[in-house]
Amino acid sequence: MFGKICFLFLTIAVLGGCAEPKYVTSNPVNDRPAPLEFKADCQIQFSSSKLCLSWYWEKKPVSTEDGQLIFKVFRLNQLDQTAVEQDLAALPKVVLWMPSMGHGSVPTQVVQLDTGTYRASNVVFIMPGEWEIKFQVKEGNAVLDEVVVAFTQ
Repeated sequence: MFGKICFLFLTIAVLGGCAEPKYVTSNPVNDRPAPLEFKADCQIQFSSSKLCLSWYWEKKPVSTEDGQLIFKVFRLNQLDQTAVEQDLAALPKVVLWMPSMGHGSVPTQVVQLDTGTYRASNVVFIMPGEWEIKFQVKEGNAVLDEVVVAFTQ
């Protein structure tokens, strides 16, 4: 009799424990899209080269914390015009500029994460308003190419 009761409790515990699996569906720590949501859309074209760029917030900046963004640089495949990740000869720069006030913000830091993939950290908008995020390809102090994205803080 005791054996049947133990078997019954063990069966209920095992089946009851499997009844409600817990799945992690999102990461509440940041606004990063799931990998399937990020596409190499190449809609942001550099001004003079045949390069293009896609970017997203890894961590949106807020008044109390700096932000981080991930950006990818692509070239268009000559055969079918699909986007192919492209390393740059030197680390690109990300410059935060407020055109209405004629000044920028603190310098960002850029590191390469993978082929054509970079992270800009220390993204700080020092006041609310209309900003420009300038992604620059530089050689020394000379800006070889640039793409500008408008952003409202």
